Amino acid sequence: MTGPDLRYARRDAAWRRRRIILDDDGDLCFSDDARRGPEPFLEQRFYPVLGRPVDSIAWCIMWGIAVGRGETPYWRTQQRGEPLNDAIADPTPVMAEAARSKGLEIFGSIRMNDTHDAFGKPHRRLDYHLKVDHPEWLIGHEGMRDDIMISAPALYWSGLDYAVPEVRDDRLWWIRNTAESYDLDGIDLNFFRMPYYFKPGAERDGIPLMTDLVRNARRIVDDAAARRGRPMLLGVRTPGTVETCMTIGLDVETWLKEGLVDRLLIGGGYMPLTSPAEELVRLGHQYDVPVYPCINCGAPTQGTGDELRAAASNILWAGADGIYLWNYQYSSVETLGYGRPVDEAYEMLDQLGSASALRYADKSFSIEHRVGVESYVRACHPAQLPARVDGFSEVSLRLRVGDDVRAADDVGRLEDATLRLDPYGISPGARLRVEMNGRPLAPADPNSPNTAFAVPSSEVVRGDNALRVGVTGQTVGSVLLREVALDVVYRR
Repeated sequence: MTGPDLRYARRDAAWRRRRIILDDDGDLCFSDDARRGPEPFLEQRFYPVLGRPVDSIAWCIMWGIAVGRGETPYWRTQQRGEPLNDAIADPTPVMAEAARSKGLEIFGSIRMNDTHDAFGKPHRRLDYHLKVDHPEWLIGHEGMRDDIMISAPALYWSGLDYAVPEVRDDRLWWIRNTAESYDLDGIDLNFFRMPYYFKPGAERDGIPLMTDLVRNARRIVDDAAARRGRPMLLGVRTPGTVETCMTIGLDVETWLKEGLVDRLLIGGGYMPLTSPAEELVRLGHQYDVPVYPCINCGAPTQGTGDELRAAASNILWAGADGIYLWNYQYSSVETLGYGRPVDEAYEMLDQLGSASALRYADKSFSIEHRVGVESYVRACHPAQLPARVDGFSEVSLRLRVGDDVRAADDVGRLEDATLRLDPYGISPGARLRVEMNGRPLAPADPNSPNTAFAVPSSEVVRGDNALRVGVTGQTVGSVLLREVALDVVYRR
């Protein structure tokens, strides 16, 4: 295939249908079943997704820290050629061959700065050779170990500092080795895992370094594609807005302008219901690149099917080309064991991957809480909850609803729409005042006047809805709003 032909083929491959991109973080290559061989390994999570609307697998090809019980650390299987275990030398060819045999696209996903070792996973020491041999190349130092829920440095101190040329060279080695060693459709550079690349305050100075890194990655991938005579794509996973990308040193717009990337996976998935995905969707489409916002299925606001369906609805409303699912194997479903949902749990994918199947499926459109997001807050759209209200002030909130609730009611499919709140610390006899798009809402239940409000379909806008919440009769302190959600129930 000649150069021009390869360019056309690359664009066609970039725009292939991807209803769902399913991320597999590779942890089950350290399971008991993986030690039994390729087939038992694939039966854990690969075979159960076949026949579902999963068109692409993002396979985690590099954990700089991962290790199982007695096996070779994952990174050594590639950098030093040490077999992972007695049954599987390297899990990536197993995954690549299986995907190709079933007609699934598969990308190797490279974690660009994994820092699980900062907080003791999988053991309380550093293992990756660059970190062990050159602690001066870390963003922080061992003395920063702490509780990651109260200390941001506790999350990032073990990250490699990309201001160091040898660190960037190390990641380029991973990209080159992945492109040249495996029969993959593409490579994703996962910049969200974790979103720290420079010492605090040096992020803006690091922007040109990161852009040059991506340019080099593009050249590596293009060279590999030319040698094999068919396209190899380059994707990136970034924070979900231009601003949050710049905050960690990533100039995504320049990457798009220069044609460096072929698919854009956006967000950590912690704010899939309210993050303004349409900003990067529009930017990606402006430069002819498909965009796939992330849902983190293990996030606090994604505990039920109603919440997952609502997040998917909002993402598709924003114009996305599909959905990137992270941690689906850790969602609140029945499992056969760690990281292994029962086969029936994958039925949810049939709805998430289809706009028509989503249309009249029940949903809970919530506003995310910052609990569980603290460690990633610099790379996430700001959380609106918790929020305080008292007798002298109101709080304004933005509630995104991807469904056309009015149209559903017009055709007789809407059963009920209820706004649900959790007002902590409300005084006896006090009452919440709730407005939606300027119209007051009445309590849905006189016996619980502060926790549920009836919402006429005529008051629900498809897209962003303006809520105002106040309180009357509050005698002590303020009220803490911990949860706000619009529950939409449809007739079957």
